[in-house]
Amino acid sequence: MPKKTLLITPQLASKGGVSAFWNALLISFKNFNDIYFKTIEIGGHGKNIFGIFGDMWRVHRIDKREISLAIVNPSLLNKSFFRDGIFSKQLNYKNIPFIVFFHGWDKDFEKKVDKSYKNFFLNSFAHARTIFVLSPEFKNKIIEWGYKGQIVVETTMIDDSLLKEFHFEKNFEKKEQEKIVKILFLARLEREKGIFEMIEAFQELSKDIKNIELTIAGDGKNFKEIKRMVQNKSSIHIIGEVEGEKKIKLFRESHIYCLPSYSEGLPISVLEAISFGLPVVTTKVGGLKYFFQDEKMGKLIKEKNSTQLKDAIYELLLDKNSIKEIAKFNFDYGQKYLTNTVMAKRLYPYIKEKK
Repeated sequence: MPKKTLLITPQLASKGGVSAFWNALLISFKNFNDIYFKTIEIGGHGKNIFGIFGDMWRVHRIDKREISLAIVNPSLLNKSFFRDGIFSKQLNYKNIPFIVFFHGWDKDFEKKVDKSYKNFFLNSFAHARTIFVLSPEFKNKIIEWGYKGQIVVETTMIDDSLLKEFHFEKNFEKKEQEKIVKILFLARLEREKGIFEMIEAFQELSKDIKNIELTIAGDGKNFKEIKRMVQNKSSIHIIGEVEGEKKIKLFRESHIYCLPSYSEGLPISVLEAISFGLPVVTTKVGGLKYFFQDEKMGKLIKEKNSTQLKDAIYELLLDKNSIKEIAKFNFDYGQKYLTNTVMAKRLYPYIKEKK
């Protein structure tokens, strides 16, 4: 029986970005007849403080004779850093080669690693054969922490099934005929995602431009506060969390996507908007400031700055030719680089690499 690749991932049925990432990739990897996956789905224990020990026990029971490689999927956040670091220690102890894919990256926690946790990093993740990160900045930090192995700067990706019945030209022509310009914010409704700057910028913009609407999609700790803020604003619609066909419909019908976050890794929602051919306005944070091509993909602005956000949207609205060029560039870029099909092809050599 051929050896398998062990995938240690959050619950695949959950709504997180890492779960979406691997749900799509596992489908694409079925096209390769020499890679077989065994998954250990971790987390999802709620208030059960002993759940992590069950996860550790399942990793401990893995027979290394059945496994050729393991993939660990942490984020640089307090809980994930230590939990997935322990898994990495277990794999190293069992002499199972592994790779690490850092999905999220919190700058405040990075400072804690600088100050207190570099040794933990060196005794856990630093034993990985390869570490994937989402920006050159993160790569440099990992080198600074003492990692000597291979580091690859990658993107996240989208599930290409979202675009299965999407025709860019027809969709764009249809939106050109519409009298109302629809701006979309789709993210967790938390201050750190820039939602309050988004609302402030839109309200200022509405004083000069009347035929615009803002749709706010998502849920989070500030949902009720935001709902109260916009309840009397006829041009602002808050619709809660969306998935599946509802999310596809939003991307198809929107003209501009905005995500003015304070910090990010490389958010899938931005990649989805690009792949649907939406001009994007986002911030110079995390992986975005290296991945995002300012002016070609939309506008890159400073975080926590509602004035820059307003001005960026205004400039796009004034230049219809620019919007069309950006939309076409984004759609083509998404097809070429951002789908799970092309991501699987990029990851394949690292998974099949000999120890």
